[in-house]
Amino acid sequence: MVFSSIFRTFMQTKHYNFSAQHKLGKQGEQIIDQWLQNIYKVTDVSDVPKYQEAGIDRIIERTDGTTATVEYKLDIAARRTGNLFFETVSVDTQGVPGWGWTSQADYWIFLIPDQEIIVIHPGKLRSLVWQHQTFLAERTVPNKNYKTLGVPVPLADIRKVAYQIQKLYLAGL
Repeated sequence: MVFSSIFRTFMQTKHYNFSAQHKLGKQGEQIIDQWLQNIYKVTDVSDVPKYQEAGIDRIIERTDGTTATVEYKLDIAARRTGNLFFETVSVDTQGVPGWGWTSQADYWIFLIPDQEIIVIHPGKLRSLVWQHQTFLAERTVPNKNYKTLGVPVPLADIRKVAYQIQKLYLAGL
């Protein structure tokens, strides 16, 4: 698996470990960048404050010169659980809304390691969450001194509204 030692470290912690998660995320970003660069010019804006605040990691330029904004998401548990995690509250102690409600990106790209890449319009996933809110059970992710809240959304439902799905067949992706 691409994330071998960092992944093991991450899974052994009892709460969210920012450093381990950040390293995993950067590796995931490289995989998505590599996939996108076959077709688009990809500009990393993840360290630019105005884009960070808007939940935008990349700007992609299409061959016709038009651009779109993208937020990348790595979900290492999705393969095991069959669900993607849709974050509703980022920091419970401060009531900070999660990326699921605040991201202003045109597209979200989810990487499920060793399985697939899913591209979706944020509005479609938000709509799916609202439609299924009565049976999607909220979950908490313990962090140091706070919790993150979200709902697991079945991959089978997400695939039905996805813009694009890329199965990962190649070793190392």
